[in-house]
Amino acid sequence: MRQIALIFLISGFTLVISQPGFAKGKWEVDLHYGGWNLSFLESYLEDVVEDTLGDELKEAIIEEHPEKSGLERDYHQDFSLDSTGYNFGVEIRLYPAGREGSFSLGLSLEKTEMRLDLEGSATDEFSDGSYFEGLGTGELLIDLISYHLSFRWDIKPSARFHPYFGLGFGLASLSGYLSYEADGNFYDGATGESESEAYSDKIDLGILDHIKPKLTPVIVQLNIGLKYEITDDFHFLIDAGIWNGFLLRGGVAFRL
Repeated sequence: MRQIALIFLISGFTLVISQPGFAKGKWEVDLHYGGWNLSFLESYLEDVVEDTLGDELKEAIIEEHPEKSGLERDYHQDFSLDSTGYNFGVEIRLYPAGREGSFSLGLSLEKTEMRLDLEGSATDEFSDGSYFEGLGTGELLIDLISYHLSFRWDIKPSARFHPYFGLGFGLASLSGYLSYEADGNFYDGATGESESEAYSDKIDLGILDHIKPKLTPVIVQLNIGLKYEITDDFHFLIDAGIWNGFLLRGGVAFRL
């Protein structure tokens, strides 16, 4: 998949820059690094997780102990979600109109790690004195190598310090894992007996390569930034935006 993605993006890049009028273009190479997270979506995702896991957990308890059906009295749960990650990449960019041009086209190779950590607890109480208590943690690590085609527009590019905005997409190869650990204890108020169970597993996301049709992860990027011209050929950039989540990064660019 990596080879296909790279061929596809390079072909598109080559097709565009081969058009008439690009002969006076200026090339730029940049290195960048930044942090990734889901920030604004975390509270929403926590609510989704709580609704989904809460319903499934209550159903699982009744399925395991059908004699408690109709005796439910109180259910409480608490979940927290944290997202972290980073992005590192190298990009080659062409300004077709030259040094003072506004529009540019970029091709980049990106390494992105996205990590989601979930922690939670749940208690389910019944009117006959029975109760369930559980604790659990989960981790999803997504490790991506992606190839990106992007378009950027510099606003007042002749100014030493100026803003820009860009958009693009990338095709990625996916690796990583999903792991979880959970401990549960059920006390039966009718018999005075307790039973405990522990669950854990780690699933390699490489299993997705064997699913038909194959999954090709796509990264959508939409960013705004600021560019500062340190010298004619050396620039500093900082930008923020969407990257299948939220990404804030900085970088340096060299005009060739």
